Amino acid sequence: MSNSNEKNLEYYLALPWSFSIEKKNDAGEYYFARVNELKCFTHGQTADEAMKNIMEALQLHIEASIEDGTPIQEPPKPEEFKGQIAYRTKPEKHYQIAKEANRRNISINKLIDQAVDSVISA
Repeated sequence: MSNSNEKNLEYYLALPWSFSIEKKNDAGEYYFARVNELKCFTHGQTADEAMKNIMEALQLHIEASIEDGTPIQEPPKPEEFKGQIAYRTKPEKHYQIAKEANRRNISINKLIDQAVDSVISA
């Protein structure tokens, strides 16, 4: 009898996995794709093909892990985060950040948020 709380293929496929696709040119042009949270990767001739292939690779990875009884590291879930990050830096840098925030007439937190936004996409 199957337990309704059992973590099955559908459960794992529905998790908020993140993916990366990089264009490579080392031995002919191709696209390398990976699941960022797992050791699961593949490639394709186009970005679309690489994405299709990584979805298939993810499913195969999960199926094999379930069959073998290997634990599957789940991706972090948004509700696990409170929005608080302790950031430590050198006093000189803290001073420079405070001066720049003051120059822009914003808080230090807002300046750091803007800097992070320029590096990552939400």
